[in-house]
Amino acid sequence: MKKIVSLLLVLMLTMAVVGGCSPKNNNVEESLQTNNVENENQNENQDVSKFEEKDGLLVYTDVENGPFDESGLKISIKEGEDGYVEFIKTDLEGNETVDYYKFDYATNTMEKYYYVSAMGTAFYYYYDLEEGQLVKVEDGDHNDSTEGMKSSGRWDSAAEKTDEEVKLLEDYFKEQYSMTIKESVLGK
Repeated sequence: MKKIVSLLLVLMLTMAVVGGCSPKNNNVEESLQTNNVENENQNENQDVSKFEEKDGLLVYTDVENGPFDESGLKISIKEGEDGYVEFIKTDLEGNETVDYYKFDYATNTMEKYYYVSAMGTAFYYYYDLEEGQLVKVEDGDHNDSTEGMKSSGRWDSAAEKTDEEVKLLEDYFKEQYSMTIKESVLGK
């Protein structure tokens, strides 16, 4: 008799546990799935909401996730067909430097300004976004330095580095803001 009562008790407990927990587990799973979707939507909205409108531009300074070592980025977006995105390098406190990258989709070019403090000189690099290549380099006074760089053997390394920086900025932007640089300009 004790065996039958014990067996019935175990059977009832098992049924209570299985029967009583299943609906709760389903509700928990549904709740977790709902929370995950809500969190994903919030994260997407937070990325967009990081930018503030200032003087007709969307502006945000990122000192935590920048793609370059030991620097952040101040990002300015001008939307529209004549729009552009400008990335100004900053220090890790958000103070701007003079170095920048400007993606101009009206001309499909990226202009890079690079100041070499050790030499006290500056350079402008022009990259064709459609062709995916460096097309011209100018000195700080906008004198064409392209042929001089080619004849001194510095063109290939400059072209390679500029190409890497463009891809780095494009990948960074897509990862951080869930859209391409061009899409941010065209408002897509």
